[in-house]
Amino acid sequence: MKTWLLDADITIDFLSFDVLANLVKDHEVYVSSSVAGEITHYYREGIKYPIDFKKVYIENESITEISASPEDIVRLFKKMPPSLHPTIHSGEIESITVLLNRPDLVFCTCDAATIRILPILDLSERGISAERLMRESGLNVHSLQDRHTEKYFKNNLAIGQENKIYFFRG
Repeated sequence: MKTWLLDADITIDFLSFDVLANLVKDHEVYVSSSVAGEITHYYREGIKYPIDFKKVYIENESITEISASPEDIVRLFKKMPPSLHPTIHSGEIESITVLLNRPDLVFCTCDAATIRILPILDLSERGISAERLMRESGLNVHSLQDRHTEKYFKNNLAIGQENKIYFFRG
């Protein structure tokens, strides 16, 4: 059984793809508290569906909500180049902080800035594309956008690795 940490966009996309329910049947799935609060709706075939995410997934314990302390978030910001602080949203900040504290989790995101920060924090091996997560979880990989692909994920990891060299050369 795999243990996944999902960001908000991925969670919403998995709802849209109608694969989230199957994912949580066979795997431990976590979201940060910030992410859990962000998810209010998703689209499927052009139709907007409201969802009480906490009630449907958190309260019935099919997804675990996990929080990061303010002190841990401050420590994360101290590890990041200041110019990158505004490029990462609150849900991803909390998720990355959780990732640093939970070595058993693998983080799935499709946000380019978030993927690019992983190498800077030595977390490249702890991130995964939506495409790869779906394949490893035995889910039907269909209708993926470019941002969900393994190629997109690896390209952004490479940019992050270059940024790490640039920011920390000395």
